[in-house]
Amino acid sequence: MALLDAVHAPVTEAGPRQLARLVKAALGMVWASARREFSGVMVAAVLGGAGSALQVYLTGRLVAGLTSAGTGLPAGLGVKICALAGVTIGLGFLASFQRERERVVGELVARHAQTQVLEVSAQVPMESFEEPAFYDRLQRAMVTAEIRPVQLASGLLSTLVATTGALGVAVGLLTISPLLGVLVPVAAVPLWLAAHHANRALYMFTFRMTHDDRTRAYVSDLMASKESAAEVRAFGLASFFRARFDRLYDARLAAVRDVAGIRLRASLAGGLGSGLVVGAVILLAVRLVATGSLSLPEAGTAIVAVALLAQRLAAATDGAARLHESTLFVEDFVTFVEPERARVRAVATAREPAGFDRIALRDVSFRYPAGSAEVLHEIDLDLRAGEVIALVGENGSGKTTLAKVLAGIYQPTRGTVSWDDVVLDEPRTRAAREQIAVAFQDFVRYRFPIAENITVGRPTRADDREAMIEAARRARADRFVEQLPEGYETQLGTQFLGGSDLSGGQWQRLALARAFFRDAPLIILDEPTSALDPRAERELFDDIRTLCAGRTVLLISHRFANVRSADRIHVMAAGRIAESGTHEELLDLGGRYAELFHLQASTYLDPKGEPWHPLQPS
Repeated sequence: MALLDAVHAPVTEAGPRQLARLVKAALGMVWASARREFSGVMVAAVLGGAGSALQVYLTGRLVAGLTSAGTGLPAGLGVKICALAGVTIGLGFLASFQRERERVVGELVARHAQTQVLEVSAQVPMESFEEPAFYDRLQRAMVTAEIRPVQLASGLLSTLVATTGALGVAVGLLTISPLLGVLVPVAAVPLWLAAHHANRALYMFTFRMTHDDRTRAYVSDLMASKESAAEVRAFGLASFFRARFDRLYDARLAAVRDVAGIRLRASLAGGLGSGLVVGAVILLAVRLVATGSLSLPEAGTAIVAVALLAQRLAAATDGAARLHESTLFVEDFVTFVEPERARVRAVATAREPAGFDRIALRDVSFRYPAGSAEVLHEIDLDLRAGEVIALVGENGSGKTTLAKVLAGIYQPTRGTVSWDDVVLDEPRTRAAREQIAVAFQDFVRYRFPIAENITVGRPTRADDREAMIEAARRARADRFVEQLPEGYETQLGTQFLGGSDLSGGQWQRLALARAFFRDAPLIILDEPTSALDPRAERELFDDIRTLCAGRTVLLISHRFANVRSADRIHVMAAGRIAESGTHEELLDLGGRYAELFHLQASTYLDPKGEPWHPLQPS
């Protein structure tokens, strides 16, 4: 089953339980990735809170001493000033320490989150990549993992630091006037309500823009990538793509202006509300002086404490707002990562099959998640150890899809795949992949050194250079590799310093070498010669039994002449196995295989049955 069954709904109104769950997940990310650094900041925060309380106390003592001394200087003034200065310097140092540690914590959390997303992206079922909504979730998770952890860590730590500081100031203020100490925190309420509204607007903007942002990134890649560069120039597409890029960016800028206006209005309203509360508290302090409830030195100290407490509360609210904003986006991260973790745990407990004598597909059907029609219908297929089996058929007949089901890349919608009567569920299927090597027609061109291009077929034995060279020899890749100045250490990809490029056929030989290096009992070769010249193609198919001795081979080809020597040939049509047999049996049958075989052969013969050449006179 695909990871995503429906479009992920945005999280705009997180209830207390959901918010608590997200904050817990955020704390878990920070603790798992930056435990030591986070603990250091926490210790500094506690010290900062105590220092803030001491700062208020010393300020009060200093003001009281100055007012009681009249026109003279009070005793111990220098000591009080030095003590206050020392505490202020210490708080400044703690603030610098916290700020720099926050940056380190943010980077560590970002690395942890990005690693999680990358691991999940490499392990989600292939069916997920057939769903546009999955790409939207992946995009949001990747952006969240790259940007939000820094903001999350900063918001969390800023909240803790500012809160401890505010508590310290509040303790000092409460000793002067409990009423003022209780009222000042009300100033944080308008700030929080405004931040909540602004955060919701930003999250909805990001959610709604995900698809357009992906489209814009795709258009940008088309204009800037080597793969599309030739066609963009040949068809003069630069202005066409630029116009589309501009339209998409114009739409984004319009949305940015809208959300910026919402957030600005919310910020102004919150600041106004908070300022009114602080002003009212200061007026109350003045009134308390007028009524004799506070002395003038106490009032002076209280007003300083009120301003300081309001500042700390604003900082705490700002940190909490950033934390709240991040938790909305953390939901995208959590819902992307958590389901796959359960799959990974299930795979970890599944036992890898100990080889096979027979692989059997029974009543296998398959439907892509985004499609309504089945592309494979009730497939029954047997592969016995050591056999060479061929799948042939016209384009779109289902050959590659069936190969991917057999390779465990797709799970059947209906039916079963079994190894020696053990039915492979999803965890067992993933475990079985360790014994399958695949060379796809749309193979990856890794921009790594040539040796790594081969050894990624089985990274656990990447140090076995002898096996790597042997795999290259079997794929006939050694012929061109050994002519390169750097040999197997040649860096591929002209976008890297000193990088070289290869022909299509040379890249395909590396893909074959990768499959051979995997040293698996089942080898699936999907159009393995599509980029090779006729001579090289003939060599490969003639030698396939020698190259894959002792292994089961599934060959996929649309060229019927290439599979004549297979033990069994299965002809696919419209997602079904239409015919099966040896080459001779299928020719005698006179069905689809015979028709297509003779049709392909006729392209090389003239009407008289003689070899045809386009330059010979008619």
